[in-house]
Amino acid sequence: MIGALMDYGALTAKVRALYGKRLRLADYERMAAARSEEELSELLRLHPAWSASAGALSGGVYIGRLELEQALWRQFRLDYEKLSHFIPRQDRALMAFPTLLQEQRVLLSVLRRLRSGRFSPLPPAILHSSLDMNRLAACTDFDGLCAAAQGTIYAPALRRLRPGPAEGLPDYTAAETLLRSVYFSHMYQVIHREYAGETRSVLLRSYGEEIDRLNLLHILRLKTYFPGQQDFLPVLFPFNYRLRPELIRSLCRAPDAAGVRELLRTTPYAPLLAAESLSELEDLCRREFCLFNRRQLTSGPASICTAVAYLNLKEMELHALIGLIESVKYGVPCDLTLPRLLGG
Repeated sequence: MIGALMDYGALTAKVRALYGKRLRLADYERMAAARSEEELSELLRLHPAWSASAGALSGGVYIGRLELEQALWRQFRLDYEKLSHFIPRQDRALMAFPTLLQEQRVLLSVLRRLRSGRFSPLPPAILHSSLDMNRLAACTDFDGLCAAAQGTIYAPALRRLRPGPAEGLPDYTAAETLLRSVYFSHMYQVIHREYAGETRSVLLRSYGEEIDRLNLLHILRLKTYFPGQQDFLPVLFPFNYRLRPELIRSLCRAPDAAGVRELLRTTPYAPLLAAESLSELEDLCRREFCLFNRRQLTSGPASICTAVAYLNLKEMELHALIGLIESVKYGVPCDLTLPRLLGG
């Protein structure tokens, strides 16, 4: 206990101070009621959590989704850099996870660009990325994508995906599943190598439950929209936490989505059955992820898990904010489901 406070007391205090500045539901509601982007930008400028990024959202120039994400990711990076001064050396490998996730997103974005044949600017890379962004911006084929990713954890997987001369580009869904599996595998290795005791248990639960929920969503989505699908393995992550391999196989063999739901009634994920649709299930999964991280941040013991939880919640807030700003920009009603969850 004393050792943990010495190692993580200052980090935990900094994390909780940053979390105290988060957007509250009343903030989201005021921004959702804004009559223009300028009015919304002014509200952001006055809020301590996002004031540094607000200047990029005004000025009378066109702001698309990419420009918006770049501005908000810059704020995310600022928060990360504030925390980095308090992160012990032994935790640096674990705390690289935001960079690894953003590298994954950028690689998949470029693959989508190559498949569509339409040019689109690159999403923002963050932190200390190993991606060669200049090569990515100039690449016109899959070999260029592989070369740009050479220094990342995704390079071996991309080389395995490299198609033959007459095969075109790899399947996007298969590529997405593989790159996400590489990320999860890497994080599991870091956790098992660097941590023990309660910290390891919390980290494994965080990743394990996330993977279980993602696999459940994949299975139910296929059973609902592609009832004839027989081979589920290409879209499932080869890891499990509470959903053991034999149960996964039973879920895949179920005749339909109703059969999957029936099998889930005896599992720890039975509460998710309260969702009547896939969109409601996705909302429940986000809720569980949010509540788990909030508990770790606000009432968990001082540990690196506190910082991980904060960055997870900060990214959820970022995406909620992007959705809200786009709603104001295009004059459509804003869905406050996620803001209600985050703003408590």
